[in-house]
Amino acid sequence: MIYIFHGENQQQSRQELNKAIEKLNSTNFLRLDKKEIELEKINNFLNTTSFFENPKILVLSNFFSIHKSTLDKISHILKNCQEHIFIWQNKKLTPTQLKNFPHSQVNYFTASKTLFACVYSIKANNLKQFISLYRQTIKNEPFELLLYFIKNNLRKQLQTYSSLDQNKLKKAYLYLIELDYKNKTGRLSISEEIALERVIINLLQ
Repeated sequence: MIYIFHGENQQQSRQELNKAIEKLNSTNFLRLDKKEIELEKINNFLNTTSFFENPKILVLSNFFSIHKSTLDKISHILKNCQEHIFIWQNKKLTPTQLKNFPHSQVNYFTASKTLFACVYSIKANNLKQFISLYRQTIKNEPFELLLYFIKNNLRKQLQTYSSLDQNKLKKAYLYLIELDYKNKTGRLSISEEIALERVIINLLQ
């Protein structure tokens, strides 16, 4: 059976993925991320006789981000496999991508409309609306998820068109990278929510 977990809400999708794996209560598993996914590794794991009585579990992270030729070859193997296959993707998959596994169990996890409204409110002369949406969003959504979307939004604005000052935009983006690092390493001197809010306020003022 193939189980697919995808969507914008990465934290929730990962949590549900881990719960599903734990329910099988098997120690006989192989977990590969995008850089580790190789045809030979998967073939060997699925087709080699195991000493364990537990079912085999194959977990592939960001499988749909690998090269198409490799993806097609591995997909053929997975569709003909009787083991438990879990595929996790860090974004929403397209209907075309999902057609690779028409009989899979698909689990989609979306972020709230408020979160998207907050992210897209980061534009010139829009400070008041951003603050209102930010304070609503931060109460109900994981900080890591909001930071992820805001970082992506600023990067896109740097690469395309933006109504914001380009120098301030670049500085804000670099501050967010630093904020993310300090937050993960426990080096922030203030709360993560206040730190993120200050970066965007300075950008929009």
